[in-house]
Amino acid sequence: MMRDKKRYVLVETTSRINADPNEFGTSLYKEIIRCIGESSYHKVNPRLVKLVGDNRFVIRSSLEGTGQLVLAFALMKRLGDIPTAFYTLKSSGTIKALGNG
Repeated sequence: MMRDKKRYVLVETTSRINADPNEFGTSLYKEIIRCIGESSYHKVNPRLVKLVGDNRFVIRSSLEGTGQLVLAFALMKRLGDIPTAFYTLKSSGTIKALGNG
């Protein structure tokens, strides 16, 4: 059996991230579903890994769905009722390789 390969993506936003990771994660997942659709969401399998500072975070996805995740961030213009833009800074197979961006 082959193991599922993951990719970690470092993302920066133009607005501050809410201090509560659960609330931020829920809003983020809803917006990703809106952009890529429910049928593709299972291929991407996004998971918020950690918040880095006030406006950066690391999100994990499947290897096959990383392209769709990056595309979703390019399409997203708001998170909940807060207008923001998302910039993907780096992508890697390990969190350690992302560094500080």
